[in-house]
Amino acid sequence: MKNMLQHGASRSVNDRSVVCSGSYPSATDCKNSIQNTGSILCNPLPQQSSDTSLIQPVNSRKQIWIDIINPSDVLFFNALMHDLTDCQIAVTYRERAETVNLGHSFGIEGAIVGKDSTEPMTKIFQMGFRTARLFRFINHFDCSMSFENGMSTLVSKMRGKTSFQFCDNDLKFIQKTSRYQDLEMKIKLLADYLIIPRVCSTAFRNHVDGGRLVTYDGYKEDVYIADYIPDPCFLESVPYERFVVVRPEALDAFYVKEKRSIVPAILRGLVHEGVNVIYLPRTLADRRHADDSPQVFIPDSSLNGLDLCHYADAVLTGSGTMAREAACMGKRSVSFFPGEHLLSVDRQLVDDKRVFHSRDPDEIVAYGLEKSTSWQPANRDMSRAVKQSVVRRLKTIISGN
Repeated sequence: MKNMLQHGASRSVNDRSVVCSGSYPSATDCKNSIQNTGSILCNPLPQQSSDTSLIQPVNSRKQIWIDIINPSDVLFFNALMHDLTDCQIAVTYRERAETVNLGHSFGIEGAIVGKDSTEPMTKIFQMGFRTARLFRFINHFDCSMSFENGMSTLVSKMRGKTSFQFCDNDLKFIQKTSRYQDLEMKIKLLADYLIIPRVCSTAFRNHVDGGRLVTYDGYKEDVYIADYIPDPCFLESVPYERFVVVRPEALDAFYVKEKRSIVPAILRGLVHEGVNVIYLPRTLADRRHADDSPQVFIPDSSLNGLDLCHYADAVLTGSGTMAREAACMGKRSVSFFPGEHLLSVDRQLVDDKRVFHSRDPDEIVAYGLEKSTSWQPANRDMSRAVKQSVVRRLKTIISGN
């Protein structure tokens, strides 16, 4: 196993990087990038101010407000926007990790409203403050869309607008960690339509009347993997030709009870085996888990997670999204999500042996490297069918048919 993924000296990152720099690209840069990324450029929005609405109606088309608060939201809604061409779309962002930077790299313009925090009480305050700001400045829209986001649902309810809430986290129903989490979940469930993977339907039907539930086969990751095209220049932005990806646990999330990270042990194990690692810390505290080894690379700016999965030999992550992305792409996928319970979507993938779950660092390293030199891409026909079914249901509801 040793040196399986080590291929001589690390190479320098080419200047032709496909990631955004620390500053966001200009509107012109975004427009020029559309042909390369296949992304959609939304209507430019002004930054928040004291007297300006962030969404201005420009024609008689349906106006959709999309609130993006997490990095995975960028990929998910970027995929849906292409098929909602009959609507006027406007986007707001929350500052969290690489969310805004990644969105701009896809050419999705939007107003930045509020930010996230890793400290629990500050996190609660920031979400309350952001909701108030959104209510003040977001008014000209017909419906809202968001993913696991109570803020947009609450604003839509107060405005009397239709809300679409995409969800796949049923763990919050059974794992009670705080009163705030319970309140947040109750707000999400106020949405007019909750769009969920079918595997989650049992848990959600116990809390939501069936008329508001829209189910689909597959996983949310299928929606944006359906049309994914690997960037042929991606490897020019990283120092290795062969590598595994490591992403820490989201220990600051309310629904995660355990607050101990096993990432330091995983990284030590991989380095000992001579493996190159692209490490994706969530916070400054996560960065401390990595030493100065030349075998561990921390990107300076956002990288496309799907490109990482595509080019990696294996993906080892403490949260579900990246594990599901890798699994849906046919990659060796390891989840070390903390806790005795898993989301239904993750449990299904584990049962199908498409994801391996463990909290044992030695076991994780061994499994992550086993047979990692050969893999077969997943059949995209299933992902395309999943996306088509979601888009079809959305269009039907929005049009009122």
